[in-house]
Amino acid sequence: MTAPVVFASLEAAPVGPLFRPYAAEKASQSAASRRVRRSSSQLPQNNAQSSDAPALNLIQSSLLESLHQGVIVTSCSLKPLYWNARARQLCQHLAGGDVQPLELPTAVAEVCRRLMRHDRLSELPLILECQTKTGQTIRLNARWLHLADDRGTQQPYILILLENCNDLLQEEVRIERKKYDLTEREAEVW
Repeated sequence: MTAPVVFASLEAAPVGPLFRPYAAEKASQSAASRRVRRSSSQLPQNNAQSSDAPALNLIQSSLLESLHQGVIVTSCSLKPLYWNARARQLCQHLAGGDVQPLELPTAVAEVCRRLMRHDRLSELPLILECQTKTGQTIRLNARWLHLADDRGTQQPYILILLENCNDLLQEEVRIERKKYDLTEREAEVW
């Protein structure tokens, strides 16, 4: 049995509050409230009051933090606007130590530069696998993310998803072991 897949669109939700902790400049409260009102009107109406907007932001933030993948959103100048805890952890593995909050590790910056050299209108992701000093393989998946600013103008950002391939392989072995009722030794041979 596999877990259900949940799709969430960042375009239909107010993303400003998610990026605010790492943004170089903070938007004013009035601009944030306009953004919440504008984006909440784009959401399907399910009898939710406008007072539910902070709860929606909390839910979105919690969802991004609970992912097993690392999520980074950067500007075209490669300044991180948002990254979840898993992304910070995987970036520390890539960098071999602590990561500065406003600086991307070399491998992540490189995949972003490669994406920028390609067509900005492409929906295809750019995927790069990197080996850490500890022997872990980290997969970087970079793609364009176009979001509307306060004036409704589409702005390009880069969305980077990071995942530890070693963890994925261990999870796959665990699932196969359970699926076929294998012993630990049988799973090693499998």
